[in-house]
Order: sequence, then C-alpha cells, then structure tokens
Amino acid sequence: MPDDKPRQSVPFEPRANKKQRKPAAKKGTPIVKPKTTPPVMAQDSGYIPDVVSKRMIRRVLVFCGIPVLMGVAVFLGSYWVIANHLFKVQNTLVLLTSMGCLGLSVLGLTYGILSACWEEDSTVKGSLLGWAEFKINFGRMADAYRASKRMQASIDRD
Repeated sequence: MPDDKPRQSVPFEPRANKKQRKPAAKKGTPIVKPKTTPPVMAQDSGYIPDVVSKRMIRRVLVFCGIPVLMGVAVFLGSYWVIANHLFKVQNTLVLLTSMGCLGLSVLGLTYGILSACWEEDSTVKGSLLGWAEFKINFGRMADAYRASKRMQASIDRD
C-alpha cells in the first residue's frame, strides 16, 4: 500500500531538476574559479568551537590513550614472557586482557568527550575526572535524543 505523503529527500540526494553538466573546457583554456569567501557559521549551526574541541582532545588522549597503551603493553609483554620461556601464558588470557583494555579505551573515548566542559567562554576547565561535566553533558545528550524521538514521532503521525 503506497503512502500518499511526499517523501522527504536526504541532504545528499540529487535534485530531479538538476541542471545539465557543462561540457569540459577545451585544452589550453584556463578554468577560472570565482573568488568567494566562506560563509560565517552561526553559533547554533552545530559546530564545535576550537576551545571546546581542544578540551575534548586532551581528555580523550588521557581516558582513551592510557587503556590503548595498556592493551598494547599486555600484548607485547606476554609475547616477551612467552619468547623468553619465563612461564606459560594462555593465549585466551592474552586475547581477553588486551581486548578488555581496547574495549575500555572505547568507553574512555566517550567519557573523554562527555566529561569536557562544553561551554566556550567558560573559565572553569572542569575537575580532574570531570564527573560533574559528564552528568551535565549526558543530560543534554539524553534530552536531545528524547526531543528528536518526539519530533520523529510527530512527523510519522502526520
């Protein structure tokens, strides 16, 4: 049963009334591009300010980088132990331990982003672990998710 509603197009979908492509210029003819300035982005356009992204990167390097280094160290350390015949190490133990460290790094990536202060003009950089900022930012993310679900439900009802 086809829907009578018009389908919404996705942002990257080509338009039906797209202009025909211009033929390529002849060889030897220089192509001159018009000089334009990039548009100025508004505050609410969804970009992350440089100050905030640097805070996020610092926290991600700590909370994600340390578990990654631990996972690599477990793998290399177990190789060294096995190669020098110090004692018998089970392969599954090495695999699960290094995978656990790498899985912890994924959680560290998320926590690093959510525990940074998202206020651009804030003089407070946050606490060492960033638990207060995490609670605030996780609440913002949950609210945005709920709002998008409500909006999608209202679109589906129409």
